[in-house]
Amino acid sequence: MKKNYSILTIIMLLGIILSISSCKKGDDTPELDPNATEFITNGNTVTVIDHGKGTGTMTFTRDKIWILSNLVFVNQGQTITIEAGTIIKGKPGQGENASALIVARGAKIQAEGTVNKPIIFTAEADDLHGSVSKTAKGLWGGVIILGAARMNTVPDKMNIEGIPTTEPRGEYGGSNDEDNSGVFKYVSIRHGGTNIGADNEINGLTLGAVGNKTVIEHIEVFANNDDGYEWFGGTVKTKYLISAYCKDDAFDWDQGYRGEGQFWLAVQDPDDGDRLGELDGADDPENGTPLGGGTVYNATFVGRGADAGKKTLTFRANGGG
Repeated sequence: MKKNYSILTIIMLLGIILSISSCKKGDDTPELDPNATEFITNGNTVTVIDHGKGTGTMTFTRDKIWILSNLVFVNQGQTITIEAGTIIKGKPGQGENASALIVARGAKIQAEGTVNKPIIFTAEADDLHGSVSKTAKGLWGGVIILGAARMNTVPDKMNIEGIPTTEPRGEYGGSNDEDNSGVFKYVSIRHGGTNIGADNEINGLTLGAVGNKTVIEHIEVFANNDDGYEWFGGTVKTKYLISAYCKDDAFDWDQGYRGEGQFWLAVQDPDDGDRLGELDGADDPENGTPLGGGTVYNATFVGRGADAGKKTLTFRANGGG
């Protein structure tokens, strides 16, 4: 009996030692960061889920299809590069479940497609073979670029439309009219405009206080559920913009936008769409400075027709151009 007790004691001691050893080994394993962005690869697709840390400085390559699962940010100090020919798709969802790509103030995007290899943002359901029609709108969010140029709002920094006000990375505005948010060329944005709240949809391309060192050229927005393009202040210059079959306005600027545009084309669906241009100077106060007034050259606007009862261009709230 004494011998059996000794063996049992030894076994128990060994168990304790192994347990302690196991705990020490486990302590050396780094804990997962709950705020880290997930990149989940499945075949040729990569699903991106932002938990707070943004994309980091990285490249979306054209050999993968990139799926935006939620509001995916490029955080301040980060740069996202998107190769020519890359396809990015947004998952369906509304409110806090909406998907979009947001380039935060102080971040940069280097997305330079080509004529033969455009960069395409579209809905997850789009097979890119024409199966999704021009009436399919609001299937995901859109693209939002935020900068630090001046606006005429009070206060001079705001949270961008289309992003929950509780998200600090959605702030835009500042004092640098020459702010540089990067390059965005030869890009197609399709079937976006999901709803995140009452009368609050995401535009195809939203530009919040983007400065004039940013390059935006050869962009199309197709079948968006809100505006094709909207500028909130800023001074960015654009060339070769197309807005086609969008539900609200084709082009919309306010909050003291003072940039330039050239070679714009807008086409509204005969059965859908509002103004071709809603060009406001300010929100509140309407006499805020700097006064709003963009300049556009060589633009073509094709509306819904005389019987639709819609206005082509509207200048309001000290808006000029």
